[in-house]
Amino acid sequence: TFQLHNKYIINTIKSGMVVIDQNRAHERILYEDYLRKTTVNEAVSQQLLFPLQLNLSTSDINIIKDVQQALETTGFVFSTSTNETVELKGLPVGVKESDVSNIFDQLIHDIENEIPDVNFSVSDLLSKSLAKSLAIKNGKKLEREEQEFIVNTLFSCKEPSISPANKTVFTTLKVEELDKKFN
Repeated sequence: TFQLHNKYIINTIKSGMVVIDQNRAHERILYEDYLRKTTVNEAVSQQLLFPLQLNLSTSDINIIKDVQQALETTGFVFSTSTNETVELKGLPVGVKESDVSNIFDQLIHDIENEIPDVNFSVSDLLSKSLAKSLAIKNGKKLEREEQEFIVNTLFSCKEPSISPANKTVFTTLKVEELDKKFN
């Protein structure tokens, strides 16, 4: 396993090699993990030493209140809310305090811009939004163990080939295809 341009993870297979988009793969892994946690109510929280206060607009606070129960199933623990602030006393394990503001901004943006249809699910939207916010970004150098973790975990996902946004996660190049390029 090795990384190419801090964007792709290359792994050999019997018939050739697989090229994985690290951001999309990690997003798929996180999405399935959060979706499982929200549907089975299995989330674990890390308690904060000091509550974290987020200052938001009234409309943003209302959006957060609408999905508060789903957020709690992923591990967010709310202490109080006013018309201008939301206070958190616990976060999902693995979420850094410095990421919370971005997570909530992304979530509010996604909720405002998603067009709910018959298949609309708050758990699904929340899982997609969290995965998008927290996934490893392209351009980040990964250690070999991190690369191997992504490869192994991706292929244990229910749907490893497409991201939550329905984009291709990996492609394979067969030895025969490479041979043709050299002939």
